[in-house]
Amino acid sequence: MDSTVPDGVTIERASSVTSWSELIRARFVDLQITPHTAPDLRGAVRSRHLGHLQAATVRSAPQTFRRTRPQIAAATADLFAVGVIEHGTGYLEQDGRRCVVADGGFALYDTSRPFTWSLDGVWDMRVYTWPRTGLPFADAELERLTARTIARSSAVGSLVAPMLHRLSADDAPTLSPRNAARLADEMAELAVIAASEAEPGDTRTHDHDHLFQQVREFVEDNLNDPQLDAERIAAEFFVSTRTLHRMFARHDLTVANWIKERRLEACRRALCSRSWENVPIGQIAAHHGISNASFFSRAFATRFGMTPRNFRRQQRAH
Repeated sequence: MDSTVPDGVTIERASSVTSWSELIRARFVDLQITPHTAPDLRGAVRSRHLGHLQAATVRSAPQTFRRTRPQIAAATADLFAVGVIEHGTGYLEQDGRRCVVADGGFALYDTSRPFTWSLDGVWDMRVYTWPRTGLPFADAELERLTARTIARSSAVGSLVAPMLHRLSADDAPTLSPRNAARLADEMAELAVIAASEAEPGDTRTHDHDHLFQQVREFVEDNLNDPQLDAERIAAEFFVSTRTLHRMFARHDLTVANWIKERRLEACRRALCSRSWENVPIGQIAAHHGISNASFFSRAFATRFGMTPRNFRRQQRAH
């Protein structure tokens, strides 16, 4: 590493297994470290921060890092992380998967669950970490995405990898605290998108289609809930609201418009039904989660070409 240290960059070195373990614990989390060949370890960590995102470059001898259950149980905080292998080869295991990372590729991992990084050769690893509690991703979502190789040459990897590299460079941009925090969040989101694209295609499509069907059924069953919105649905299915919005966007829909359309359609059916013929129109709308009568009248007329009152009158005439 360079002897000249740019502003905002910290370089820390260790010359033994003990000091190396302490450095890794202080900079990241507590890990069990096992050298592959050398009886002792030397290493260095070069790091800088962009808001709550830490971008670090780690270099040392071949070794294995393990995050164990006792270490997780003793932790006061956990990290969401992206590991980029610039030189050498990395083998990451987590959540029942094992992937190989090399040549500028990267993979996601989460320190709240056991994982193993095994690093061979003369390796150079860039590690990007975010406090786990500050991110909008649900545990179930991240468990599907860890330990999947995102190649630098892949469609999304070719966009995300250079951005990650730029953030750890000496001449990385300096931003205001507010914009630094916003960019940190966006980088986490881009990493998750890249890992989502790295899922096996048929499995990913099947899972997404199945979840989308479940979400639509949930909406139909809860139209009478005035609190039904993206946050409520995301919490029900243990996904982030961003994931939910992306799911609907793949079908050229938005969550809010879908809920409104289903409510209007349910009201239309009620206005056609004999069992609702004596129920006031405002009560029908309220029963299906629309409490604002004027909004309902305007939205219904826009959707069906006439006001609810005229629609009911027309149905009765038939």
